[in-house]
Amino acid sequence: MLLVTAATRFEMEAFVSCCPSTAGWRSMLTGIGPVEAAVQMTAHLAQTVDPVHAVLNFGVGGAYIRSSGGADILDLCLADCEILGDLGICSGEEIEPLRGEALEVLDTFPLTCSEIEQAANLLADFDIPFHRGAFVTVNCVSASRRRGEHITRQHQAICENMEGAAIARVCRHFHLPLIELRCISNLVEDRNTQHWRLREACQRCGQVVAQVVEGLTHD
Repeated sequence: MLLVTAATRFEMEAFVSCCPSTAGWRSMLTGIGPVEAAVQMTAHLAQTVDPVHAVLNFGVGGAYIRSSGGADILDLCLADCEILGDLGICSGEEIEPLRGEALEVLDTFPLTCSEIEQAANLLADFDIPFHRGAFVTVNCVSASRRRGEHITRQHQAICENMEGAAIARVCRHFHLPLIELRCISNLVEDRNTQHWRLREACQRCGQVVAQVVEGLTHD
């Protein structure tokens, strides 16, 4: 069984409305933010009767502005790593990771599994362009270009979200492969929501994820 997760109802509804079959997958809402996502995921996986063989997490994200190769609004992004970006020492708009001889900190989660390669191949087969790279999970949406540039330099990341690293941590605990797909709804710049395209990004992500889920469950 493939578990398909999203943070919000409007993200999930965009996917469900495009998915013609419910065979081989089920959905759940994680809620917003890393704490709620970790709680909901853990509770669901601990209580489920039907075994889950993989998780596909999807939704919208904010793209970091890069000198080259960066994602733009309505682009698709596939994660190969999830990072807890604001677990650390905050100084102004900069965050240093927590490190030290006596500290054991899990804040980086490489995503390497055959299911990710299947998803990448499906996107290529569907002729859907996508960016692939590190995602950063934050508790607070980055609302300035300066903060975004700092995170980009520090982690070489392509976009940010608010749940992915928490879900990656839970999947690691339950030994489950994780695929994460996001559609860019906004750029990480000095905050101006008039530039955002949240509704269109939800719809595009839902459509693409429906195609990927159908491909994965019929493989």
